[in-house]
Amino acid sequence: MCDESIHQQSIHQQLPPVLLDLADAGPRDRDNSGVLRRLTDHSRKLPGVEATAVISVDEHNKNACTVAAASDHTSGQLAQAQLELNEGPGLEALRTGRRLADLPLDGPSFRSRWPRFVPRSLSEGFTGITVIPLRHEHRTIAALHLHHQHCGHHALPGESVRAAQAMSDAAVIGVAHLRQQRYVDQLQSALTSRIAIEQAKGMLAERFEWTIDQAFELLRSYARSHNTRLHDLVRSILDGPPTEGPFRRTSPR
Repeated sequence: MCDESIHQQSIHQQLPPVLLDLADAGPRDRDNSGVLRRLTDHSRKLPGVEATAVISVDEHNKNACTVAAASDHTSGQLAQAQLELNEGPGLEALRTGRRLADLPLDGPSFRSRWPRFVPRSLSEGFTGITVIPLRHEHRTIAALHLHHQHCGHHALPGESVRAAQAMSDAAVIGVAHLRQQRYVDQLQSALTSRIAIEQAKGMLAERFEWTIDQAFELLRSYARSHNTRLHDLVRSILDGPPTEGPFRRTSPR
């Protein structure tokens, strides 16, 4: 059996649990960086790949990018160099959304295409690079970099490129799940806060024979004048005894 067939068999055996690991984002991942770190770790093990990194787009500022993960210091520095130089294959993949596979960086066309980035990559011993964009909802949210050698046509095995693409797609599912979970958590928090406010309004209206609107206005005014979060004020009213706090009952009822 030739080496390529061995590599293909090995990748096919190892890929399913890797895809599940990337797609199954959960409590261990507070943000996208956890998923992207695992993506760099898994893709680094693909045949022909020597180092990996991910540049991601800021979720709240689409014009800002950051190095989200890297398999080692060198790949992280090369990713950061692209951001500082404002050029390189990762930024191009983020801009176009197209995969750049097995590029021979020592070729003249790429030296002129990225005249400042290419010398840095070559100085670190990486003559080839593959960049896979991660796309979610028609937007490119990150770019996976596979650093490797390019000693002839298709130096990086095609199975490695396809496996990295599958891993990237799975990572997108993980990132999307995290974003959805954050949205659900925000809605739940807003709903819980709203319920607490309504309870506090009703409690104060009953305690002082105010209207509901009067109770809410006094809550809001007190929070503003005392530089206190409305949520914290409400919790102190609900959790504390009626004879204590800013709106304590002055006579027993």
